[in-house]
Amino acid sequence: MKIKHLTFLLPVLWSLNIIAQNNDTATISLPVENWLSAGPVTVLMPAFHDQNNLDGKTFKPADLLKMHIKKVEKPVAGKLFVDYEGKEIRWKKAKSGKSGNMPVSFSHESEYAVNWQAVYANVSEWMEPDVKITTPQCFELYVDGKKKASRYSFSQGDKEPKAVKKQIKLEPGKHLFVIKSLYHKEKNGKPWNVKMVFSLSPEEQQAISFNINPERFMDIEHLLLGQHLQSVKLSPDGKLVMLNFKEVYPPNGKSERWFLIKERETGNVVYTSEYTDINQAEWAPTGHQISFLAVAAGQNNFILLDLDTFKKQVLLENIKHFSGYRWSPKGDFIVYSLTEKPSAKKKDVYQVEGMPDRWPWWRSRSQLYQLKVADLASRRLTYGYLANNLQDISPDGQKLLISHNFPDFTARPYSRQVMMELNLADLSVDTLWNQNYGGGASYSPDGSKLLVTGSPVMFGEKGMNVKPGEIPNDYDTQAYIYDLKTGEADAITKEFNPSVQRARWNPVDGLIYFLVQDRTYKKVFVYNPKSRLFTDIGVKTDVVNNFDLASASPWLAYTGTNISYPATGYLVNLQDKTQSMFCDPEKDFFADVRFGKTEDWDFRNDSGITIEGRIYYPPDFDKSKKYPLIVYYYGGTSPTERSFRGRYPKNLFAAMGYVVYVLQPSGATGYGQEFSAQHVNNWGKTVADEIIKGTKLFIKDHPFVDPESVGCMGASYGGFMTMLLTTRTDIFAAAIAHAGISDISSYWGEGYWGYLYSSAASANSFPWNNRKLYVDQSPLFHADKVNTPLLLILGDADTNVPPGESIQMYTALKLLGKPVELVEVAGQNHHIEDYKKRIVWQKTILAWFDKWLKNQPDWWKDLYPKKNL
Repeated sequence: MKIKHLTFLLPVLWSLNIIAQNNDTATISLPVENWLSAGPVTVLMPAFHDQNNLDGKTFKPADLLKMHIKKVEKPVAGKLFVDYEGKEIRWKKAKSGKSGNMPVSFSHESEYAVNWQAVYANVSEWMEPDVKITTPQCFELYVDGKKKASRYSFSQGDKEPKAVKKQIKLEPGKHLFVIKSLYHKEKNGKPWNVKMVFSLSPEEQQAISFNINPERFMDIEHLLLGQHLQSVKLSPDGKLVMLNFKEVYPPNGKSERWFLIKERETGNVVYTSEYTDINQAEWAPTGHQISFLAVAAGQNNFILLDLDTFKKQVLLENIKHFSGYRWSPKGDFIVYSLTEKPSAKKKDVYQVEGMPDRWPWWRSRSQLYQLKVADLASRRLTYGYLANNLQDISPDGQKLLISHNFPDFTARPYSRQVMMELNLADLSVDTLWNQNYGGGASYSPDGSKLLVTGSPVMFGEKGMNVKPGEIPNDYDTQAYIYDLKTGEADAITKEFNPSVQRARWNPVDGLIYFLVQDRTYKKVFVYNPKSRLFTDIGVKTDVVNNFDLASASPWLAYTGTNISYPATGYLVNLQDKTQSMFCDPEKDFFADVRFGKTEDWDFRNDSGITIEGRIYYPPDFDKSKKYPLIVYYYGGTSPTERSFRGRYPKNLFAAMGYVVYVLQPSGATGYGQEFSAQHVNNWGKTVADEIIKGTKLFIKDHPFVDPESVGCMGASYGGFMTMLLTTRTDIFAAAIAHAGISDISSYWGEGYWGYLYSSAASANSFPWNNRKLYVDQSPLFHADKVNTPLLLILGDADTNVPPGESIQMYTALKLLGKPVELVEVAGQNHHIEDYKKRIVWQKTILAWFDKWLKNQPDWWKDLYPKKNL
């Protein structure tokens, strides 16, 4: 590799006296000088070690190194490593000096001893250096927990120990190097020294540093692993809290779900479902009882467990096709659903009966049953060719609110809902509405009204708040109070800008609690039906994932994430409005992770509307330096919220040395109906202009951004926006479209939900009546204008946005000689779910940007070496 910036490098190299020169190339030998050391620990040969085993082999001294296994995790000076025969072995600082030889002191009379030494390497670009280990002892080298090099023989005589050299691939991030060495007192009288030297190019030497501090930036490990808090549920009296978790385990991504039940006041654990196959756990309406589905001896049993007495009762035994249940308000019965499938399966040649029939699950139907707890008598409540969906049970337990939902291709949104009340006394049915727009519904505490959520046009124009002639965005969910006597609906959120995600009418205080999308935040608001006022309860997280109310006590619980912190759980006393954190399961896991700052940055579009955005800075940000920029967006009907982790983790991009600008173009929900209506029949017309303008203004306003190193990316509708942007501008040096749409008409017709999404996004527009939208806004028809290097990436089993959307764009750009790559993830749908495949997918995104925005192509070449096909 050519020497660059020679004036800068020579003093460094000269002082180290480690230049190895060959014509016009130079290699720097960089020894590790500072270590963490644990040990030595005396080890003994096992009893009968001199006898042959079943393979005719005796136990050798080097086998002590192989068999003496202790996993090294986050070593730090002073931390306990192992308690060995009553002696605490802690990590301590050790120095090797300029020579690189780290001495190990051992004065014990024992013949054998093992020592561990560890060092962290911070790497800012992909590299594959030579690593050389020199020691007269046996040793093993581990990098990030994987064995990379070893020698199981001792140096003999006065000869200098022979070094073991190994090329090791290092991706950007923090890596832990651990050397475990074995000392044999009688066989090797040489000093116990261990030396590790890296052979690096000048560029690599600038991109690596060593330390003994476990502090790190966000990485893929912290993206995928850890105890993810999923939800929280309160007992009726609010005294017990159920916490649901999910954890993924390497190396294959096996996941486990479990829950803990704790006392609210003390935090003491009352019950745990760990190591048991339990799901669908819910609180029963009375006492401290939980119900759940448990697998035992190969059969599903529905169980009721009393946490005061720990007495179990089997409510349903060996139940099959169980799909869900709900308790009656008094706890005297449950209504459950079973899934039915037609006996006649689809043949190899079959007729498709409507677009939904393409869905593999479409021909399955759910039917409702009632189980009385007192005598365990069960009866069937519904029958027929339509699925019967349970919406709610009336407060007096006399009626069920049920619905039929089925296709109706005559009008938007191409489905129809019949909402009904089923009288449990005689199983008679009263229809409440039969209309094209449907939604969710639940009873008011007195049973006289319904709380309904649905489209702004669910009840005609009552919920609409747009300009005359505008079509509202059907995804901007509104809330209504429906009077069961008059059949009139009151649109209570019409003037309320946040979009409704979930609603609960609390029987304790008579107020309605909403989980809402408020711009890029998710919050909990409370609505007073008497004053008609909304109040923000002031949650402590940026994005609330879910909330729960105690059914007989003034308590609320919620879980949520912050922009740079994982999910936590909070409790809210609804009487005095105080909040307290109840659960922070990943505090220790993230203790050593350092994040960069985040801040808001907005601008006005050409219509004078504020377009919100935010910035993620690298953790070691220095405003005097130049940084590459990643611009991220969705551009569709939902905002890019401030949640943590996710499939496009902005904290991870920032940790890799990028400034990340996330903007929220017009058309998203959470900003009011006027704003969200801009999405309808737009398909990037204004959104592309907003992204381009916002990017240009951002670069101008932030001199630390390198204007020649700006990339953009989006997924699904955001992938469509990426493709469209590359046909409209050359300001981006690289672009990524995951599962993007290249031809609006083919997505409309082929995707499982293409025609349904388009019923809102392209309301009343079709390929035959709006060529301007379906052709002119489709990136495929403007492929000749693309000059930006474009990565098209997708799951090859995507049923939402068919793979052909990316494939046809790839074909067009290849034939045009444009810079494009196509990466398919085998067996994955719209989201990359498989653990191992997701890691490679995530690295692919980072490597693409490194190649084009940092001029660091080696990582991409390693992932996708060129083949002569």
